[in-house]
Amino acid sequence: MIVQIEIPDGVIDLPGYSKADLMLDIAVALYQRKIYSLAKAARFAGLNRLEFQKVLSERQISIHYDLQTDLETLKHF
Repeated sequence: MIVQIEIPDGVIDLPGYSKADLMLDIAVALYQRKIYSLAKAARFAGLNRLEFQKVLSERQISIHYDLQTDLETLKHF
């Protein structure tokens, strides 16, 4: 599914603010709201997981951990 959003001229016409910045801000918001996982938010922003984690760290946003999921993952090792 492709969703297109129309943004009026001038709304993001800020010096030094690009489409990539907007995509990153959206990805961070989706991650913060627990709508996207870390991996999915990173992919949305066009970053790998470590790059996205660095962005979260710079913005002082905690990584979400799910104990049950982590325990299930550990069973496979």
